[in-house]
Amino acid sequence: MKGRSLARADTEGTRGADHPRTTLDRYRLAAWIYDAATAAWSGGAIWRTRARCLDRAAPGSTLFLPGPGTGRLAVEAARRGVQVTAVDRSPRMLARCRRRAARAGVQVDLRLGDAREAPLGSPHGGPHDTVVLEHFLNVFPRPEMERVRDRMIQQVRPGGILAVADFAPLDPQASGLARLAQRLHHVTPLGGCALLTGNAMHPIYDHGLELEGRPDLRLEAVHDERSFGLGPAWFRCWVFRRLEGPR
Repeated sequence: MKGRSLARADTEGTRGADHPRTTLDRYRLAAWIYDAATAAWSGGAIWRTRARCLDRAAPGSTLFLPGPGTGRLAVEAARRGVQVTAVDRSPRMLARCRRRAARAGVQVDLRLGDAREAPLGSPHGGPHDTVVLEHFLNVFPRPEMERVRDRMIQQVRPGGILAVADFAPLDPQASGLARLAQRLHHVTPLGGCALLTGNAMHPIYDHGLELEGRPDLRLEAVHDERSFGLGPAWFRCWVFRRLEGPR
């Protein structure tokens, strides 16, 4: 029903051994400025790369969204008829997701927990038709990022889609000055997040190059978006198809 909260936040078992400790929500401050900060810094390019992740998510299909932030992409997917499960460690972020879904009158399965630890076949569901990583991998240092990325690939059913929205990798053909500007554009928000939330500092990840050659994945599309529609294309969406057979 329009105007009624249809989002569900599953907090049962929060005191159990399998539930992550959430005594300190380091995103409680970032939650209030997250949408405005990302829009201002990228000129809307961050949102456009995230929206691209839904291009192949059909109505009635399932989508797993770890770290949904304030829920804009989760709600957009639900509007398109996709069955969305979103998992976040931050109660404050989930509260914003819940309010956004309620205002839109859509159903999103919101769960408090650590998406990295959600086993296949768990109450979180899975494997899924689509898994979207919307700047989710940026919070981790490289060794952990690689483990988390592998785990998220396992959450995709064979034949399904893994979509990754992130900063675009450095262009080897660009000038040294352009590459320096791109690095600064990446490290500045990363530093702010590190101060607010404790996220990792790291160089730009190139998910396309790093996942190239995996026998269980095929890169099907790459979309770059320009800041304010005119500036440099420093934000990217990679779309992978998960193939049959073991890694």
